[in-house]
Amino acid sequence: EKLEKKIAKYLDVKYALGVSSGSSALYLALKACGVKNGDEVITSPLGWIITAQAIKSCGAKPIFVDISDDLNIDPNKIERKINKKTKAIVPMHYAGHICDMKKINLIAKKYKLMIIEDAAQSFGATYDGKKTGTFSNAAAFSMNPMKSFSGLGENGMVVTNSEKIFKKLKILRHAGTISDPKKIITNYCLDVSLNHKMDPLNAIFLDLNFKYFKKKLKIKNQIAYKYFKYLNKKIIFQDSFINFKKEVHGRYVFPIIVKKRDKLKKYLDKKRIETKIFHLPLINKTPVFNSLKKDKTVNAEKIINGLLILPLNDKLMDKQVNYIINAINKFYINEKL
Repeated sequence: EKLEKKIAKYLDVKYALGVSSGSSALYLALKACGVKNGDEVITSPLGWIITAQAIKSCGAKPIFVDISDDLNIDPNKIERKINKKTKAIVPMHYAGHICDMKKINLIAKKYKLMIIEDAAQSFGATYDGKKTGTFSNAAAFSMNPMKSFSGLGENGMVVTNSEKIFKKLKILRHAGTISDPKKIITNYCLDVSLNHKMDPLNAIFLDLNFKYFKKKLKIKNQIAYKYFKYLNKKIIFQDSFINFKKEVHGRYVFPIIVKKRDKLKKYLDKKRIETKIFHLPLINKTPVFNSLKKDKTVNAEKIINGLLILPLNDKLMDKQVNYIINAINKFYINEKL
């Protein structure tokens, strides 16, 4: 409860609820917002599979809308996918960059749709002073050890300004039962659910780590700026499409889009520079969703084959960052791209 109050105050929302993982956070947020069997939910094809799995686990059908060059869902392509079955939109803030929530909110209002933010990668990101996770009916955060704000193991948080949604979340978090202040173990169950509670030990670690979060995010943004400024300009950066006068990036990771991605990765491996290939294949191209009608995601399909994740953590020293930049730039000189 101490942690939940602290996070709610930081994000400027009425309610925050700790859960066992980011996956649980998104699933419970969808359930609490009324997403159910037969509904359709619009989301992005680029991201961790959980975004669509959470939708499918509610009995709903994920509908994939192509991405913009900034790696987030393209708001200009959302309306054509809306029909009578559409219940909600799940924008995913890729790598910590906030989606165009102004346009998405206008669309949701026009068609009376719910918005559930997949904010797993974007804790601390802001746009016009408004923090990610506050542009929606409910939002889901992940706080596992990979994230900038992290605990000891798997953790998550659901946030909302709706008392109705919050009350539903509290019931769903603990096997569909209501909390008993007398501490009597009860089977008085109101809904079908499982155990999604956050472990108190993880809450302690999150509470301790929160005091270092702002400094950590600042360092990661400084490293990202250095990459953007000094890396070869033949590389495509997410940062090129961001208005940094208004936005603070959440900096989960630093993605770049490059030619000869696999060759570059092998080259950097030999230089003992760890890079990662994330989210391949696209969610809508995975075997588990073969039965769904294939949505056209041309831009995402073009981008995914060149997407590479560079090292980005607050423990990187300047000489290490310079070593990475010099190695990548040397590769581009040798390849003559």
